[in-house]
Amino acid sequence: MPSKLSLISDDYGRAGRLGPVHVVVAPEHAPPFPVDAFAVEEDTHLLLSSDGAIEEPDENFEELIADAGDIPANTPGSVLVRKTKPLQFLAIVHDIDCQPTWREEWIASAINGVVEEAEWRRLASLGLPLIGTRHGKVETRRVALWIGRCLSRTSFRYLKRVWIIAPEGSETGLMWALRSEFAGK
Repeated sequence: MPSKLSLISDDYGRAGRLGPVHVVVAPEHAPPFPVDAFAVEEDTHLLLSSDGAIEEPDENFEELIADAGDIPANTPGSVLVRKTKPLQFLAIVHDIDCQPTWREEWIASAINGVVEEAEWRRLASLGLPLIGTRHGKVETRRVALWIGRCLSRTSFRYLKRVWIIAPEGSETGLMWALRSEFAGK
C-alpha cells in the first residue's frame, strides 16, 4: 500500500515524510544533508557525464572507429554505478540516436532503479535530481510526481533521507504538488 506524504514544518514547506523516509526538496547549491550517493542524468553512451577531456589515442583512426562499433550501448531506463565518493548512480534516460532523446518510461524506470540500488547497497541518504529535466524537456512537476510514486511504493529498510534536487525557487511548489498527490494515500 502506498505511503502518505506528511508535511514537516521547515519554515519553507520543502520537507516531508513519505513512510519512513524524510524527503527534502532543495536546490543543488543548498544540500539539506550529506548524501551517500547522487543520481546523474545520463545517455546510453555515457557522453553526458564525461569530463570532456580529450587525450591523444594510442591507436590509429581506423582502429578507433572499429573499436567504437564494438562497444554496446547501455539500456535506456537502466542504472549504472560509478564508484566515487559519494557514489554516482548513472540514470540512463537519453538515447542520442532517438528523437526526442528521452522517454517517460525510461525516466520512471531509472528513478525506480536508483532507489532500488540505494536500498540494495544499504545507503541511508540519496540525492535525486529531477532526472530528465537537465538534458530533456520533461516538466519538473511530472518528474517530482514519478519520484513520489516510486518512494510511496517502496518498502524501505535502509534509506532514511532523500534530497530531491530541484531548480531554485521551485522547491515549495514541488513539495506541495507531492503533498497534494500523496496526502490521501
